[in-house]
Amino acid sequence: MKEVILLTGPPLNGRDEYIEEALKLAEKESYAYYHVFEYLKEVGKERGVKITRKNVLDFAISHPDLMNDIRDEAFEKIRMHIDNSDKKFHLVSTPSLFRWGSGSVLGFTLSNLKLLKPDRVIIMLDDILSVRRRIINDPEWFERFGKEKDNIKLTTLVMWREDAINHVKTLIHELKKEGIEVRYILQFGIRHPYQTFIDLIFHEKEKPLVYLSYPMTGHEEEYYHRVRGFYEKLSKHFTVLDPGALDDWWIVAEYDNQVERNPGIKKIRIKNIFDGEEVEELEREDIEQATDILRRQLVERDFNLVDVSKAIAVYHYAEGISAGVISEMAEAYRTLAAIYLYYPFKRRPSPFMEFYGMQNPSRRTMFKDEDEMIQAMVEEKEYWAKV
Repeated sequence: MKEVILLTGPPLNGRDEYIEEALKLAEKESYAYYHVFEYLKEVGKERGVKITRKNVLDFAISHPDLMNDIRDEAFEKIRMHIDNSDKKFHLVSTPSLFRWGSGSVLGFTLSNLKLLKPDRVIIMLDDILSVRRRIINDPEWFERFGKEKDNIKLTTLVMWREDAINHVKTLIHELKKEGIEVRYILQFGIRHPYQTFIDLIFHEKEKPLVYLSYPMTGHEEEYYHRVRGFYEKLSKHFTVLDPGALDDWWIVAEYDNQVERNPGIKKIRIKNIFDGEEVEELEREDIEQATDILRRQLVERDFNLVDVSKAIAVYHYAEGISAGVISEMAEAYRTLAAIYLYYPFKRRPSPFMEFYGMQNPSRRTMFKDEDEMIQAMVEEKEYWAKV
């Protein structure tokens, strides 16, 4: 049976670059990849219109009716190619929605999705500081912002994300009314290893989705090294979703630290969390405006990952209780996901953590050995209740 997977998200989040690199690991898989922009260029050329990366936004805003016709025909061509293909998986990549100036450009409409009939929708996301740097390093986009770094506001970027996600949610809701069921919408951080993406797309039945929950802030490097090691071991058996693969919270944490030290500070210096070298100076007011949206997006994103997962693996290598972890365990309990808790300390955890952590399918226990917990998950996955 053919499966259609829509890969979408906000612009400039590295979606296509990530997908193309990941798919280098998929040589043995039965799939076809459809980049909608290539189809837009093809249809435009047939109609005597030259569509380029540089002019597509202005053209779409200036000539919306013609652009709508071109986009609709592009999706018709993709549907035809899917129908005529002997491949099992069909990956369709396009931005969701983009607002620029006084206009907006839709990556797809309800009628496009009714034609496409996606089985799954994966929203590809990158952290906002990386999106900002991607703009700065892209001559065409940097020119749109007047070649001034200060014009690229974090508030703008979090709203791009907000608009893109809401557009997807709205249309999938409407699809359901039309009797077309999408199995799930997943917000996927592109800091996940490429193999995780490959497992997500092609091996979900053999390696079911598992959410990795762990206290994320205020720990030493050795702690995160242990978490990463656990992730790698767990990933041998499951498709592991990591909230740390999309990490905007460190911007807020750094803002809080610097404001606490200097309440009158105007510029916040933020180091690149991945290379630890490059430093950006961001307007304090911009971070403050973006923070409220970021906080909500973080919670909604983590709950989304829990909601699509068959089980949650809590790696609590810290005695201090995390409100985020407890909330994720409660959400997992609510959505019928199996819950596994690694807590290697003699001191008892909070009664709430203990309650949720003792909901395993066939044994009421918490784990003090991480390998034992992984083995239990492998043995018990057939008993998990979540469809």
